[in-house]
Amino acid sequence: MAKVAYKGIADRQEPTHLEDDVHNLRIVKATHGAGKADSTKFRTEVILDCPDQPDKQGVFHYLGDQNPDGDPKAEEFKGLMAKRFLIHFDIPFDDEGYDPDDFLGKQAATRTKQSKDDQGRTQVSLILPEIQI
Repeated sequence: MAKVAYKGIADRQEPTHLEDDVHNLRIVKATHGAGKADSTKFRTEVILDCPDQPDKQGVFHYLGDQNPDGDPKAEEFKGLMAKRFLIHFDIPFDDEGYDPDDFLGKQAATRTKQSKDDQGRTQVSLILPEIQI
């Protein structure tokens, strides 16, 4: 079989990730659509970067849509997490929802935490502050 040309493949390196700390994060992309695993469930996918550390891997965050057939406690928690994100990044919303077009460019000092997924890959999560009353 012939060799497949892939220029520069030997130089590829695993990305480096943000350390557990508070970082100035900026939203660089927000899209709404079906989740990959189940096309009947919709979510807003958000990609954030850290302008102070441009060499680090971007951070992915998801806001799951409401599911009228979902467990009420899980749905309540999902709504709370979405509200925390929206307030933290100063994104406008009302009782009817939010517009992902309002996300782009929003910034906030945000705590991050590294963990390993079920396949041993590093992922970075946002630790969103509780809502102040």
